[in-house]
Amino acid sequence: MTIYKTLPVLAVATLLSACGSDSSGDSTQYAKVSFSVSDAPVDSMSEVVVAFDKLELKHENGNSYIIDVDHDDEGNDYQQLDLLDYQGTDAALIITEHTLPAGVYKEMIVHTKPGDMNWVKDDDTSGEYDLKIPSNKLRLGGFEVTPEDDNTVQGFTIEFDLRQSLVERGNAGKNGYNLKPHGVKIVDNRQAASLWGKVDFALFDAGEGCAYDTGNFVYLYPEHVLGDYQLADNFDPLDEDFNGDLPVGKYVLPYASAAVDQDGDYAFGYIPAGNYVVAFTCNAVDDDPIQYDSEIIIANPENQRFEITLDKMQEKIFNFTL
Repeated sequence: MTIYKTLPVLAVATLLSACGSDSSGDSTQYAKVSFSVSDAPVDSMSEVVVAFDKLELKHENGNSYIIDVDHDDEGNDYQQLDLLDYQGTDAALIITEHTLPAGVYKEMIVHTKPGDMNWVKDDDTSGEYDLKIPSNKLRLGGFEVTPEDDNTVQGFTIEFDLRQSLVERGNAGKNGYNLKPHGVKIVDNRQAASLWGKVDFALFDAGEGCAYDTGNFVYLYPEHVLGDYQLADNFDPLDEDFNGDLPVGKYVLPYASAAVDQDGDYAFGYIPAGNYVVAFTCNAVDDDPIQYDSEIIIANPENQRFEITLDKMQEKIFNFTL
């Protein structure tokens, strides 16, 4: 497994347009960049389809740059992708190669096509539901483009953690789903690592309140020395629908989480290099992306939490054993 494999070129590159003009004149430095999308899957979904239209990039110099995504194989001026096809270290290239001014970009806005071009399919009911992206835009954080002297292309991956970003509307998905920017991150591939491994089957029902065939997940938390902190499940205290319930005492939110499949495998594809705590739990069924769930215990069994270090442009294998 490697996150630095060559991705297929989906179509010819489109033109880059800028809103405003560079004030730096001939002194502006440039670099070639590409953008891909990848995801961590969400519980009980068979499809999460998003139609990507363009990226809007806001430079610290005050300019905004609009990049259309590559045409698809049928010549459409968008990329309609099932995110569940690009899990772990797999990624879909949506912008092949563009030249951008170097520097810090304060914000990325992912523009999507409107209406019924985005949808979700539910594993449990086989129903298809509307996927709403408010204003057809996902406002994400920033990233940095560094100047290059050769033809190197800097690759960035837009990583969707669907367990954090996909939110059900109404009861049992009858009103569809929202896709929100919480849990969607921009990762510089040159600074990224991958993590994968196996979980001992004996752990699947070894913890408190666990059933063998459901709820098996691995959670990843930033930094080391988290012994005094409660490892929380996924929730978003900034969401307008957050009910205000918080863990007791000090806590830390996960950077990401990944399901353990029926073979005992888990994988995180595009993770910034650094120090982390990795933890297994066997009772993380239906982790609500907005509300804190006190019944989810992490780690479970309680000894299944470990400090690890991820080095850039490297993959790490870590196995959980009873």
